[in-house]
Amino acid sequence: MPKNLAHDIDTKFIRQIQQQQIELSLLRAERDRAVRDRDLAQARAEGHTKLIDALLESLRPYGFSRKGFLSAIRRAAQTIPDHGVDSVQHTVLFDGSNRILQTRHGASIRPFQTQPHRSQVTG
Repeated sequence: MPKNLAHDIDTKFIRQIQQQQIELSLLRAERDRAVRDRDLAQARAEGHTKLIDALLESLRPYGFSRKGFLSAIRRAAQTIPDHGVDSVQHTVLFDGSNRILQTRHGASIRPFQTQPHRSQVTG
């Protein structure tokens, strides 16, 4: 009987250890997700800061310089890496600059996108 009792106790403790390992893995995954979310939020905030800096840099005494703004945005975008968490700043700059530069016709700063001249539109 003692052999069976020792086996039962060992099995009980092994199951407890396995359960604790599962809980530890879940906690680690939750921590990693929280760290990733924090890093993304910091990158977005940094992107918004760059967008605001570009906007402030392009303000003139009597108006807003579109060319100056685009130049500042392009300079800021060149400093941002293309991979990793910080690359989300490209999206922030793109979306934010489109909102700032939006006109009545919904123009954007997308590269190589042109609208036809009025004389080219038929109808």
